[in-house]
Amino acid sequence: MEYLLAKFRKKESKKEITFEDLQAVLLRTQPPPKKKNLSTCDYNEICPKIYVGDWNTAKNLNLLLSLGITHVVNAAQGIGFGMVDTNEQFYRPFNIQYMGLALCDDPNVAINEYFDSVSNFIDDALSQKGKVLVHCIMGISRSATITIAYLMIKKGLRAKEAVEKVKKARDIRPNNGFLKQLAQLDNDRVHNNNI
Repeated sequence: MEYLLAKFRKKESKKEITFEDLQAVLLRTQPPPKKKNLSTCDYNEICPKIYVGDWNTAKNLNLLLSLGITHVVNAAQGIGFGMVDTNEQFYRPFNIQYMGLALCDDPNVAINEYFDSVSNFIDDALSQKGKVLVHCIMGISRSATITIAYLMIKKGLRAKEAVEKVKKARDIRPNNGFLKQLAQLDNDRVHNNNI
């Protein structure tokens, strides 16, 4: 019996992932209960030392310092609608390392171009015993996608597992274009035997 289960799991693990598969994971996975928080900041610890949050969290320096945040990834860097106007100079006085990505929350945006560089930035932060905040405007699409990609690339999770892990910690909704790019990342990694 164990042999058959192992054979089934191996076959299942090589199956191509579609964005519909990832949408199904998002729909069936329950997010955590809403925090009863008087603060206007919205953030969650996804796994030890990695937080995903909104723009209010990113701009609340007292909160970041109290959480011990040493690195910030702004997945919505810029000025204007849907963007967060922080940069390296904003965090420098507090010795917080910064990486900014000028990404719109649009299904046609090639967020996958940043998967490796951001994953390396997060991994470097954690190897230095740091804590990372990954954010965008609401902390549900761009920042969630970046965090899922990190879990896939650096922690070896499959896309479904990574989406489920993040969704269990935070109510997320990556757009369909981002889900397609995560599915492609998963399929490329399986095809290249990187998993």
